[in-house]
Amino acid sequence: MWITVATLASGCDKLRKKEEPVATGSGSGSAAPHATGHSVTKLKDPETGSGSNHNVGSNATPTINNVPIKNGGHVMGGDGSKAARADDGRIHGPGGPVFMGVGVDCDAAHDHCLREGVWFSVSNIQPGKLYRALPVFEFEKKWFTWRGEPTDPPGKVYKTQIAGNATLSPGTSVIWFSTETSDKKWADSEYEALTSSRWEAGVIESQSSPTVVMIKGWGPTSLDTIRLITETRTP
Repeated sequence: MWITVATLASGCDKLRKKEEPVATGSGSGSAAPHATGHSVTKLKDPETGSGSNHNVGSNATPTINNVPIKNGGHVMGGDGSKAARADDGRIHGPGGPVFMGVGVDCDAAHDHCLREGVWFSVSNIQPGKLYRALPVFEFEKKWFTWRGEPTDPPGKVYKTQIAGNATLSPGTSVIWFSTETSDKKWADSEYEALTSSRWEAGVIESQSSPTVVMIKGWGPTSLDTIRLITETRTP
């Protein structure tokens, strides 16, 4: 990382209270809040495969109108298809099959392994407070996690794009992928990126260098983990 140990240590004295996230339905609960502070334990999702393509929520090949959802034509970032309900009743997000096996690092160069149709459900965004950002998609006027599980009606949902080399002004609301973990910096599969509990929401305090921003209540954060909000909806 670009942030020095001394800088991270000083950031730990800042306000770290986590606001309650939007609740999800039954299941593994990717939006469960983690403990406050800089020490975050990352748990591997047990569903992560060994490198083959799968559709979220099922190891069997699902069908829509008795036509198999093809896994062999996986396209990084999605294939442009719409969200759909399979014949077994499971809901599949937009963009076709989600790759569950280890692949590329989900860094800014790979758009954090997100795709068209990904929104972030956040209860609120206020300066100095931290919120869990839950990746979701819309289907039939309802919202679902990328595990195919329904969520409670979100407070707000946000569409985003990578920050790139932008200079961010104080007061800018952002969503970012937390790298405060004893494990690797980036997710390494689409499924992990789309279901991770490491997505956060907050407000920029300042930009301390071309590659590091300060998030109010959190501390220094690498610019390459930041996503800018391009659209906001209140469902």
